[in-house]
This record gives sequence, C-alpha cells and structure tokens, in this order.
Amino acid sequence: MLPSIQARTFSPLLSFVLRPRTLATHATAVPTTYPGTPPVQAHSKKAAVSSASTNEGGALRPHLNIPVNPNHGLYGFFRRTEKDGVVSYETVEQNNALTTNTGRSWTAAELRLKSFKDLHTLWYVLLRERNLLASQAEEARRHGITVGVLNVKQKSLRCRKSMARIKYVINERRLAYEGAVGALREQREKELAALREERVAEERAEAAAAQAAAKAADKESRQDAGQAQSAANLAAQGLFETAPQNEGQAKRP
Repeated sequence: MLPSIQARTFSPLLSFVLRPRTLATHATAVPTTYPGTPPVQAHSKKAAVSSASTNEGGALRPHLNIPVNPNHGLYGFFRRTEKDGVVSYETVEQNNALTTNTGRSWTAAELRLKSFKDLHTLWYVLLRERNLLASQAEEARRHGITVGVLNVKQKSLRCRKSMARIKYVINERRLAYEGAVGALREQREKELAALREERVAEERAEAAAAQAAAKAADKESRQDAGQAQSAANLAAQGLFETAPQNEGQAKRP
C-alpha cells in the first residue's frame, strides 16, 4: 500500500514540475469571442486585433495588449523592412544574391576625405550593422540553421575592414596632429631661446655700460679729489714760503 500511495502522491507534483514554461513570447492568443458576445462586437474585436497587427507603430504581439515604443533601441538589432506601408523586423534575413554579393568595404582613400563627425557616425553605423549580423547569426544557431548559408561572416568581415580602416585613418590624423604640435613647440622653443639670448645680451650690454659709467664716474671723482688735494698742497706750500719772508722783514731795523 505504501508504494502506491507514494506514487499517487507524487504523480501530480511530477506533472507540475515537468510542465513546460510559457513565456510572454509564446503566450497563447486571447479568444476574441466570449459567451454572450454579439456577432457585431466579435467582428469589431477581430478587426481591432487585425488592425493592431498590421499597424505600422503598433505592438508586435497585440494579444498581450502591451504598448510598445516603435522607436525602441532594441529594434536596431533586427533588419527593418517596409512593404506596402507595413513595417516588419526580420530576425533571420533571407539570403538574397542581389544584396549579399554586392557592396564592399570602405577604402582608406575614401575615408581620408571624411570629417571627424562623418567618421564617428560611420563607425557607429558599422557597429550597429555588426550587432545586427551577430543577432542574426545567434538566432540562426538557435533555430538550427547553418550560419554559412546566411553569408553573415562575409558581411561582418566587410564591416570589420571598414572599422579597421577608420581607426587607421584616425591614427594617421592623430600622428599628423602630434607632429604638427611638436613642430610648433620646437619653433616656439627656438623663438623663446632667441629672445632669451637677446635679453641676456641686452642685460650684459646694460651691465657693461653701467660698469663703464661707474668707472668713468670713479675716475672723475678721483681726478677731482686729486685736483683738490694739489690745490690744498699748493696753498699750504705758499703759506709756508711767505711766512719766513715776513719774519725776515720784521727782523730788519
């Protein structure tokens, strides 16, 4: 009795655990008709659902009644196609010979003609394309589709080449800019060195002129002092010479 009771007890639990999980993307459609609904209202509800599914800016899953922003950034990971006014997003793009075997990478000569803003914009356009191709490859792998059939690798390689050449062109401009800045710095240093030498020469000339003027003034002061000393000596000598003569004249009767 015990094994049978255990089996009966755990059988509903096993069915509950092994029940597949239902996600929002796999939700079943909500019935459009309800008990007691008039045929006119049911027809109007069907028309509303069909118009929501074909509306350009409507939700992709109208049965969930979830408002979706048509300009959402996640839509950039899928190819946007518009046909007869109806917008759709392709998760796995079909292999079209007209679009697959055409196109090429940007050359460095073409990219050198672009401005920094254009290169910046083109870089993010290519990055978005690579993300789109990677999303398609992952979606194909999830569905068991061979990635080589989609020709995603060739397109991604073209994007990678273009992005590498953009980096190469920007690196060229960076090196040219650094070289121009270095040349300008060297020119300024040379000009400053020349101005510094001129200033030093002027200071030396001013110092030499001041030293010469000081020497001349010292010489003049010495000459003036010598002349004054000689005049004093002459005056003293004259006094000494006149004094004996006066004494001799005084002794005579």
